[in-house]
Amino acid sequence: MKIVNEKGKLFGVINVIDLVILLCIALVAVAAVYKLAAPAASDVIAPKSDMTVTMRVRGAMDYLEEEVLKLQPGERLIMGSDYVDAEVVSVESVPYLAAATSDEGKFITAEDPQKSDLLIKIHAKQSKTDPILKIGTQEIRIGRGFIFKTQTIEVNAIIEKVEFDG
Repeated sequence: MKIVNEKGKLFGVINVIDLVILLCIALVAVAAVYKLAAPAASDVIAPKSDMTVTMRVRGAMDYLEEEVLKLQPGERLIMGSDYVDAEVVSVESVPYLAAATSDEGKFITAEDPQKSDLLIKIHAKQSKTDPILKIGTQEIRIGRGFIFKTQTIEVNAIIEKVEFDG
């Protein structure tokens, strides 16, 4: 018995070209299943932990305060045109303290009735062992500026606190 007969069939059963095409399709399917089912290498090496970041928007006017306070817990952050793995936990308004000069010429801090500070807490996933903490493409460091952006708001804030849960 010949391996390939005169009609080009392998063992008289299937065409050689059809067999090659079927093997290619099977190989692509196996690769796709492996790619989708296998855990990401970064998650296996350095599992991600829950991170809470507190940021402050200094001196927000009334109209901005009103809009930011409308944010709901669970609202997701955006970087560029995509959502990132970070969400709003809480938003709080606190008095804005400004430096002023007293009648005696001394420096004092006084509450500004037209402005307020906004404290925003967000939750994200981050590996504790990463050398640079990031949300999306922005670095997370205390004292550093952060562009806080959701579907409805974009405002500059300053990172005040970074905490890892557990």
